[in-house]
Amino acid sequence: MTVAELEIADEFAIRTVLARYCHRCDDGDIPGLLELFTADAVYTYGQAVAEGTAGLTEFFAPMRDAPHRRGKHLTVNIVAEPAGPDAATALSDFVVLRIVDGQLMPVMAGRYADTLVRSGGAWRISRRDTLLMRAPA
Repeated sequence: MTVAELEIADEFAIRTVLARYCHRCDDGDIPGLLELFTADAVYTYGQAVAEGTAGLTEFFAPMRDAPHRRGKHLTVNIVAEPAGPDAATALSDFVVLRIVDGQLMPVMAGRYADTLVRSGGAWRISRRDTLLMRAPA
């Protein structure tokens, strides 16, 4: 891979990491989610910041403990770009759907801004910033 472009296999692997994140959130699979992140990963969500495996475990716990909050995560419009020989960035838009009053409704939307690193032949998220879509003031 050159710094100017990602190999197709790397872009596919990065997209797979992002898709697995959605599936594992929906399943409440915290051990599976943790596999997608580096041990020192940073995850920001509004004012909340989770750092490292312990912080991510605590951050994701509500999905395991309250299955009704899981919903269906959809990630689209993925753009992955190289950031070095074993690093990349990815922007993706997301929507979370849940059953509300018996109907499937979008309850959250925004953008993920990710930094990923390749280690041991696998891509993992080293930083994820969640930018929530807000109604205009």
